[in-house]
Amino acid sequence: MAKAKDGGYVGVSYARFALLDATTGKALTSGIPGADANGIYKVTTSKDGGVSSAALSGLAPSVTRIWGNNSVADISVGKAQPSVALTINFLSHDVLAAILGREADGKGGYDLEGHPVDVAVEIVSETVAGGGIHFGFYDGYVTAGDLSLGTNNENETRVNDALTFTPFANDDNHVGKIYYDGETGFDQSVIDKEIFGVTPASSPTNGSN
Repeated sequence: MAKAKDGGYVGVSYARFALLDATTGKALTSGIPGADANGIYKVTTSKDGGVSSAALSGLAPSVTRIWGNNSVADISVGKAQPSVALTINFLSHDVLAAILGREADGKGGYDLEGHPVDVAVEIVSETVAGGGIHFGFYDGYVTAGDLSLGTNNENETRVNDALTFTPFANDDNHVGKIYYDGETGFDQSVIDKEIFGVTPASSPTNGSN
């Protein structure tokens, strides 16, 4: 049984992601600069400024009323179409390039448009009681938002990294899972295996929170 106040959503604790082998669904250990030994990159405050927001939409399935004889005769339930709008304060540019599929030219330049690459994502919040809530998505594409740069005045004009993650289903027709770390049997290694496709060799080490 859950403890008191072990519900709701409080803040954004962190996000993790990994590039995937599209064939095997396993994390590429050399995919993202600064990732841990398993190829999983954790967004930290020290290097990336942390996650400022994560808006998860489309989690519920679509519902269509079927009308007949001037009344609702049935309801058709479709598939959920999840999407994540993720804002990171200043994600390291080489990490950003990796998850957007921007190829480096070896001379400081990156392809501006990029190309879709397979990415697994975990976003973590907390319950009111302080228990972790982990939203894990098996695979999807990350795309960049528009940039609107402005002049500095007495204050800096900063523009965050606004990203959209669009997941797609695995072979079981599921896009992901939600995990509560207060549940009996929870272990972080389960997420690493199910979401990122790896058996952890070590805990994430690329920086602190």
